[in-house]
Amino acid sequence: MADLGTYLMGLRLKNPIIVGASGLTSLPDGVEKAAHSGAGAVVLKSLFEEQILAVLGEEMAGLDIDSYPDAEAFLSRTAWEESTDEYLKLIDESKRRVDNVPIIASINCVGPGNWAGFAKRIEEAGADALELNIAYVPFSPHISGHEIEQKVHSTVKEARLATKLPIMVKLGNNYSSLPNLVHGLSKEGANAAVLFNRFFRFDFNLSTMRLSGVQPLSSETEYHESLRWTAILYKRAGLELVSSTGIHSADAAVKCLLAGASAVEVCSIIYQKGWKAIGSILEEMDSLVESLGYSSLDGLQGKLSAINAEKPEEYLRLQYIKALTGIY
Repeated sequence: MADLGTYLMGLRLKNPIIVGASGLTSLPDGVEKAAHSGAGAVVLKSLFEEQILAVLGEEMAGLDIDSYPDAEAFLSRTAWEESTDEYLKLIDESKRRVDNVPIIASINCVGPGNWAGFAKRIEEAGADALELNIAYVPFSPHISGHEIEQKVHSTVKEARLATKLPIMVKLGNNYSSLPNLVHGLSKEGANAAVLFNRFFRFDFNLSTMRLSGVQPLSSETEYHESLRWTAILYKRAGLELVSSTGIHSADAAVKCLLAGASAVEVCSIIYQKGWKAIGSILEEMDSLVESLGYSSLDGLQGKLSAINAEKPEEYLRLQYIKALTGIY
């Protein structure tokens, strides 16, 4: 059998399969099932800043804030504590149930702010690492791409000042210069980048004339963008890489490792096939790694990355030439 063990941000993983943040990992039972199914690490469901705001909205309904000038600050503090205390309990209970698989906490960051101090409490609760799930939508035409990227930098910087935990940053792929951004994040203290976040996809419901969600799960063809950028950024960005979105099979996982990923995040395939999907991927990965002539992942990682390619330019334009001209 091939040795599928790997290292990520200094953490030893028995294999490179990480269960991504989702409802699957919102309770200790789910975390325990992920570990027992063979996962190398588990990312807990993200704590959203929007969740805290939702609690505030419920508590403040019908309250005359103008008559109680201190009420808003008090309720903000109360809602924050209620939301975060539950999350700290999730970390603590998960660590007590699972002692051989790294537990990674996750914060969905809307912007720099008082959430960063909570990273220290996450560390104290026993988490092995922290994933910052960062997504800024440039809603205003007056906000430049540089300003958006500076907000990403500030978010990571604030978290790094608050905790010594390894930090991995989950990003979208819609930045003008992803290599520059990711390299900058390494300077701010990030240890790894997760490529990529799969954002909420919306549609319009013509019956209700309202916004609706669509395609909540990824498809097995969506890993290609992550594969491309993992291959381009390997050994160029100053941090480790985790491939995410569309990882539904051992083939996709091994390809991402060949591109340079230290690990891969899976989620949708578990929703589709259940926890047994992890074991199936690992079994197939073992056979595949051996068939490629490797006894471990050590010599395999980054073998097909751009930095190791004879013609790295092929990673940038060749696919368009093939698609448009039919030249192979």
